Amino acid sequence: MAYILGLLASGRTKGFTASLLRAAIKGAEAVGDVEVELVRLHDYKFGPCTSCFNCIRREPHACTLSDAMGADGALMAKVKRANGWILADPVHMWGPSAQCHLFIERCYPFVWSGELEGMPFASISCASNQGMHRLANENLCKWAFAKGLRYVGGLPAHTAYLDRARQEAEALGRKLAEAARIDAQGRRKFPDRERYVAYQDKPWRVLEPYLDNLSNGTMTYASSLIAEGLANFKRQEAIELLHRSRGHFERALAFYRDGRSEDACDELARASALWTHATWKEFLEADVIGTGVPGAYRPIA
Repeated sequence: MAYILGLLASGRTKGFTASLLRAAIKGAEAVGDVEVELVRLHDYKFGPCTSCFNCIRREPHACTLSDAMGADGALMAKVKRANGWILADPVHMWGPSAQCHLFIERCYPFVWSGELEGMPFASISCASNQGMHRLANENLCKWAFAKGLRYVGGLPAHTAYLDRARQEAEALGRKLAEAARIDAQGRRKFPDRERYVAYQDKPWRVLEPYLDNLSNGTMTYASSLIAEGLANFKRQEAIELLHRSRGHFERALAFYRDGRSEDACDELARASALWTHATWKEFLEADVIGTGVPGAYRPIA
């Protein structure tokens, strides 16, 4: 049986956002062979990541803080058991709420352990007033990508069409439950090159913002972070990795200009992994983290 977490990031247990999550849970339970637990994040006590980096240095890459999202915390136990999440969040300040951001941030250890890689994820962003529910949902999609989650779908909803949104939430719940049932049979890995392509039709497309990031907003190699690194890095291992990254990055830019987005994603995934390992060698391995890159994190193809 698949186990799904219905995560409510709102402090209002009977508000608009909660009603959409209940509809999604109803849809998930209709699929059968699933257990869905409603979890109110505000019922648990946990703070922000303290950047201690113990989850990177020490196996099994677990959080050492003593709260609900620590290695032995009650909420963390549910998180680790799940075959899928549906996270419902009210729009605050034109984006995800602080409670939602806090929860996602505290899932940081999974970046290093790889335990969440490929887990199904769905999101609901509910707004009233000016809205910005689409922008908030895009942020949740971006965070799902960063954690290696398999984005099943999102529902950016405004109270102007709440009844219709509840029906859409039920359908989203069913879709997540079907994916969670597959996950319960054995989680499939979601390596970078596959994930970059898979997110091209999602609310947050990785290709353009990542190319923009690595190129310092220019979409050229000459002004890129990789070029800056080759001019300024000191450690030979890091420089060698940058030379390898450069070729993939230049090909990614060329494919992007030619409209070959899948090929661009493939090359960008390779370039960004090499860039990540280069910066680790230059800045983190000896001076900050004190250890090499964990095996589950951005392996170099």
